[in-house]
Amino acid sequence: MADNRSLIAAYFKQQSELGMPDIVFSPEFDIQSILTPSPRFPVFPKFAGTSTAKAPTAKYSAPLPGSPSRPRPAVAHNRAGQPVPNEVPSPVGEPTPSYGPSDGGTKRVLLAALYKETRSCVKCPLGSSRTNYVFGAGNAEAPLLIIGEAPGADEDQQGLPFVGAAGQLLTKMLAAIHLDRTRDVFITNVLKCRPPQNRTPELAETTLCAGILERQIEIIAPRMILLLGRIAAQAVLNKNEGIGVLRTGMHDYKGIPVVVTYHPAALLRNADYKRPAWEDLQKIEAILKNSH
Repeated sequence: MADNRSLIAAYFKQQSELGMPDIVFSPEFDIQSILTPSPRFPVFPKFAGTSTAKAPTAKYSAPLPGSPSRPRPAVAHNRAGQPVPNEVPSPVGEPTPSYGPSDGGTKRVLLAALYKETRSCVKCPLGSSRTNYVFGAGNAEAPLLIIGEAPGADEDQQGLPFVGAAGQLLTKMLAAIHLDRTRDVFITNVLKCRPPQNRTPELAETTLCAGILERQIEIIAPRMILLLGRIAAQAVLNKNEGIGVLRTGMHDYKGIPVVVTYHPAALLRNADYKRPAWEDLQKIEAILKNSH
């Protein structure tokens, strides 16, 4: 029996060195079968001493005991439980964007597509005089959309809206009603290009730029819109009243509640506007809380 054990041990050692798969013992397994030379279980000369049987050639390379195994690629399945091939077919072409209310991921994609589509706009002379096209910035899924008048010198240089002194004040105003500018709002302007010397936008310019703004509003589909200053309020609401009248009461843009307040640049020039602007901010805070 000792000889048999030695032979069995030698056999398993040889199996391991050859990289052969492990043997699983079962009640039907005949241990004597591995002691008798056969095509399935040959007894190798190195260990048996008298047999001339040749070692079989392994059909695959199995890992040796103690060596790391190679991970198998994961196979995805569809809802019906059927395997899905790993190969992903190449897209034929990019789909045409469909503008309108959508989920957050799609909103970002659509805004990016709109930016690429319009960033070379030269419909009016401002397109050739600008330094940067100021499309907008913020969270595409934001509940609040803020619309100003036009980029200033700092915005034109950086290509971002409200980054100068007025923008810094706007950031503080939003923080006062617990809104994070990078998370809770998307900010843009009626015009995407700076008028020379920061002059008041002309009607022809706001008209030509209106289509871009309309599509931004459709994509973002905010719960609320804040209009900063007379020019933005008149352009979006299509009204002619002054800012003193427009900021009183509530407005509506295609079913979206709208609040009008003073432009932050006006607050920097006239401290008397700060109290009514604070009242407008509190109105915004209340509406957003009630619109959840």
